[in-house]
Amino acid sequence: MKLFTVGPVACYPEVLKTMGMQMVSHRSQEYKTIHYETVEQLQRFLETENSVYLFSSTGTGFMEASVLNCVRKKMLVCVNGSFGQRFAEVGIANGREVIRITTELGEPVHPEMIEQALAAAPDIEAVAITHNETSTGLINDLPKLTEVCRDHGKLVFVDAVSSMGGADIKVDEWGIDICFSSSQKCFGVPPGIGVGSVSKRALDISKDMLNKGWYFDLMVWEKNHASGKGTPMTSTIPQIAGLNTALKMVAEMGGKYKYFDLYKKRNTAIRTGIKKHGLDTYPHKGYESPTVSCIKAPEGMSGPEVYKAMREKDFELAQGYGALKEQTFRIGNMGWIPYEYITEMLEALGEVVS
Repeated sequence: MKLFTVGPVACYPEVLKTMGMQMVSHRSQEYKTIHYETVEQLQRFLETENSVYLFSSTGTGFMEASVLNCVRKKMLVCVNGSFGQRFAEVGIANGREVIRITTELGEPVHPEMIEQALAAAPDIEAVAITHNETSTGLINDLPKLTEVCRDHGKLVFVDAVSSMGGADIKVDEWGIDICFSSSQKCFGVPPGIGVGSVSKRALDISKDMLNKGWYFDLMVWEKNHASGKGTPMTSTIPQIAGLNTALKMVAEMGGKYKYFDLYKKRNTAIRTGIKKHGLDTYPHKGYESPTVSCIKAPEGMSGPEVYKAMREKDFELAQGYGALKEQTFRIGNMGWIPYEYITEMLEALGEVVS
């Protein structure tokens, strides 16, 4: 199968080679060297001086940690798809009051929506934003949204699971308190790491937070991070070594903006190709994701039918998600995708939808 999924994605051969290493102890100097080198690369990539932790989880672990550590009573969640909805559900499951901003599917969140919500409920402590909504193939205008939050002095949590590595994020400049992702998306590494940066302000709130558990207690992670120990429990060592290799590959390529250019080139080829087959993307024009295309199914076919037909041609796309499952399918362009695979995939897609 040639993978055009939205995660887990196909992994870079160099990453897989690195991950074939023999195990070392997570308390050994060999591991600590890999760990802190990876953290420093991520800090440069995200343009932040904040601590960066490597959770032995997926990004959803960081999502839960943000609620447990930094919200006492009330939070605002921006929902324009299934993963914004997940953030709201995580808040409710942990006993917090959640106020939602809910857009129509395929529509972005606008700054004035946050402005109005914060004016109506000034006791909101934090705002959760899904940067790139994978279910609808939409990217929100993150710097404009975080600016409103900063103006009101609110904590900012950013789900960057399918954008970190494929779109620029300036954590410090944009005032993001917790920004998290997963290894199995844009970095082209197998699942197993929740990557996240955490601000000093978030840590200060966490210090006094009660009933936050232990595994995702940010102060436990900060203590181990600051002491040079690395992580409080056994790390997913192969994935972290693989992420280290992926970040070095990006640096050798010429830096993150060269990597983003690679995504843009793939994305342009896919969008141009589907239009030649009479297809179009689902989200509001101008807000299409750089890492996943959510595409309207052709007349006379459902999204699952397109997906199944493409599997028969040895291409693994992604089905539509949630409420959009029947009417859309998705094409991811994250991870390892040789350019010729895109041409082959588009030819197969043309046969399927004709």
